[in-house]
Amino acid sequence: MRFLTAIIATAAFTFIDTSVQAAGEFNGCKDYDVFILRHLEKDNDGTKDPSLSKLGKENAKKLAELTLFSNIDHAFYTPYKRTYETLEFIEAEKNVYDPSQPQQLVRKVKDEHCGETVVIVGHSNTVPDLVSAFGGAFTVSYAGKSLGQTPSVSLSEKDYGSIFRVTFHNERLHQQLYQLNPKGQTKVQLRK
Repeated sequence: MRFLTAIIATAAFTFIDTSVQAAGEFNGCKDYDVFILRHLEKDNDGTKDPSLSKLGKENAKKLAELTLFSNIDHAFYTPYKRTYETLEFIEAEKNVYDPSQPQQLVRKVKDEHCGETVVIVGHSNTVPDLVSAFGGAFTVSYAGKSLGQTPSVSLSEKDYGSIFRVTFHNERLHQQLYQLNPKGQTKVQLRK
């Protein structure tokens, strides 16, 4: 059982840290920079639409102070308080999106925000689909060998602060994964 848990944990969160892929199927917008993250720490108040916890609110302030987020042009959030509150301190125009329609959001970003830097806040079960919709790729490997299939990925309910970056520039797709340090430290590290 421990062995299976290790495989699932590895498979569920193996992301190509800094990969570059040929553009292939991208039409229209030839330049975008998208940051995608799950909302920050939420209050466990038993409601369907909780606000951020005290730590989540502190981290939202720190997130907005990061150099990485200093030039955000536009931000998107779902119709839940915790996603808006994650973006609250980021200086950018903000709009709500439907988390069940990731392709619709991708079209909107490419059609209306081409050439801009965008941040999107979602949920543990929607962030991986958004990353994939913008061209990011997750891989599953075992013993150093790729299983060669597209995995079904969901973030852990305890995963707060993973920032997925998908950039399309000069006909190339770049992806990076950053981690907002636990306990609200302002330093962002490239997760290796």
